[in-house]
Amino acid sequence: MTAATFPFAIRLIGFESDEAALLNSHFSAAEQAADGFTLQSLAVDSLQDPDFYLVNAEQAKALAVLADLHVGDARPVLLIGNLELALPYPAVARPLQRAALFAALKLLIARRADALARLAAHERVAVPERRRRERVDIDLSDPADYLQMRRAPARGGVLVVDRSSAFRDTLAQLLARQRIEVAWAGGADAAVNICNRSPVAVVLINTSVSGLDPYLLCTAIKNNNAATKTAVVFLNGPGFAHDSARARQAGYDGLLDKPLTAPQVLGALRKFMPIR
Repeated sequence: MTAATFPFAIRLIGFESDEAALLNSHFSAAEQAADGFTLQSLAVDSLQDPDFYLVNAEQAKALAVLADLHVGDARPVLLIGNLELALPYPAVARPLQRAALFAALKLLIARRADALARLAAHERVAVPERRRRERVDIDLSDPADYLQMRRAPARGGVLVVDRSSAFRDTLAQLLARQRIEVAWAGGADAAVNICNRSPVAVVLINTSVSGLDPYLLCTAIKNNNAATKTAVVFLNGPGFAHDSARARQAGYDGLLDKPLTAPQVLGALRKFMPIR
């Protein structure tokens, strides 16, 4: 009988493409299953909250981003590189060795499990990261500039664009206590019509719907609802060839990779809606 494995999502911060590819090759190694866990590096535009952060300790901008994140034992940090400053996080030195990397990650997994158990005992939850813009290396901006860039959450419900209403029904149950309406559309025309008729805060597009171009649909929704600031999120399946440049040009707000769990979906919606 195959032993159960637990997936963990990792957010990479400050790595060049070649080193990010090396880290991803370590994460995708089949030996992970023997350790009882699997690792996945999140896409840059992914709205999923990570379980861990891996940060390039030798890049000033990465350390500036780290300073703005909500981190702790429940969502720990591992630094990669040779430190010039003493920082309160575990680190793995370069040149990076897979054995050292996984030994450090195992310790973080144990720390995270203990922290989540303590949070659950006190009925507390971690705060999702809402920042949509990274800070520069040395931030000399007036704080008022950032206040002006912040936008109030869009008003309205959630629209699910999918081949069937099954996911809509599940999401409606999850949001019932929030009194948030969840609508469903089976195609692009129906989705645009719903957005034009009633306020929609977030549109979730299943990119695997046959005959649907998610990029064109996103553009249509954004053009027709610019004043209401409707957010558009792609739900990407394993067979979908995601084009990040096209998606950004269309104005989408991020993606989630399927299969999805309820906490992942709710965590993403919290970035755009006031959900408790």
